[in-house]
Amino acid sequence: MIIIPLLILLTIVIVRLQKGVFAALIVFVATKSIVDAFWEFKLGPLSMLSLQGVLVPVLFFDVLKKKKLFPKSWLRIASIYFLAMSFGLVWGFVEKPIGAIENVFLSFNAYLGFFLIPMVVSDQSKLKKLLLAIMVCGIFPILVSVYQFQTGVIFQQRETVGLIRYVGFYHDAFPVRFYGLMTLMAVLIHTTLFKKNSLFLKLFMVLISMGAFFSIYLVFSKAAVGIIGLWIVLMLLFSKSKINQGFSLVLGMSVIFLVFGDVFYDNLEQLFSKEIGYDSGEVKDARYTLAGRGYIWEGAWEFWTTRQTVFFQWMGDGLMRPVHNEFLRVLLANGIIGLILLVTFAVAMLKRIFKAPRHVLVFALMFFGMYFIDCIGLVPGVYYYYNILVWGIIGLLLLKNDLFIKKN
Repeated sequence: MIIIPLLILLTIVIVRLQKGVFAALIVFVATKSIVDAFWEFKLGPLSMLSLQGVLVPVLFFDVLKKKKLFPKSWLRIASIYFLAMSFGLVWGFVEKPIGAIENVFLSFNAYLGFFLIPMVVSDQSKLKKLLLAIMVCGIFPILVSVYQFQTGVIFQQRETVGLIRYVGFYHDAFPVRFYGLMTLMAVLIHTTLFKKNSLFLKLFMVLISMGAFFSIYLVFSKAAVGIIGLWIVLMLLFSKSKINQGFSLVLGMSVIFLVFGDVFYDNLEQLFSKEIGYDSGEVKDARYTLAGRGYIWEGAWEFWTTRQTVFFQWMGDGLMRPVHNEFLRVLLANGIIGLILLVTFAVAMLKRIFKAPRHVLVFALMFFGMYFIDCIGLVPGVYYYYNILVWGIIGLLLLKNDLFIKKN
């Protein structure tokens, strides 16, 4: 089975050599969900995901040679984020050198993400291809989710508050809901910008939107519920286009239709049972909420305050820990200085977004809102593809907003 991801990686290399950076990016985006399914397979000391993470900067390094073409404000934002992600990594080489090397590549890929998509997506034709590649990427996890739901076959046993999570071949729920959310965003942007004269394309958009929503629902993610809720609010507040509002309504109706009415509400109530119980007084300890993340955060905070030296509290020890909170992870790995840099980055990025033209503002806020929610319960800084896609598309929205003007 390891031959499948290796063939995909080889294909990306060949396309890069023969067709160039943009074509390689499209293949990379379209096949990422398949490569991620082989996260357990290793080639030597590197997993398939790590191998691809090493390959990406090698293939796309040329993009950074042209970074001076970007505005200084964007270069400054990218540099602040890079420092926030990597400030304490030097100390990680002492205890876990292999892990430290992987983390260096993670940080470098995150930095590359600020330039790759904005550099190579130069016109609406390429933007359309990128959006379609994101949708194609979503097909595999959608089909796996539907197969599991129809057959009852569960590839990975994962549960939350008594609900079986249909995570497919992935380690956890994050890849399924991330690919689903990105598919929905790609459909939304495509629908807003481009006419669909083909009946096949219209049908494809409807089916993949319903499938994406269904696969997101089946992993029972509180973060996904929060992100979709935030997206709907942002569209209603900042979008002039009725298409966006109608899109939200169609998605909501699709969920109700796909999960047959009351089952949806029952599962949603069970998903938030701890939070509802805490609000009503039945659950006394707030640490039980958010899937028990409070206990993880408390343990990490206790380690940082009582067992870390003052030096490492400020500088970080460069080690990555599964703390399920990006700000806490950065505090431990990159110290107080790293956390200050991360907060500075978030504020600077948000200010930059609010200066964007009205027609791209809502999309940029939706991406940033997703990132912020993920920072609360996950660690988006350690997912290199997440950074490449999110910061790359936000960069495209802010730096090349003319590509998002609908042409008659």
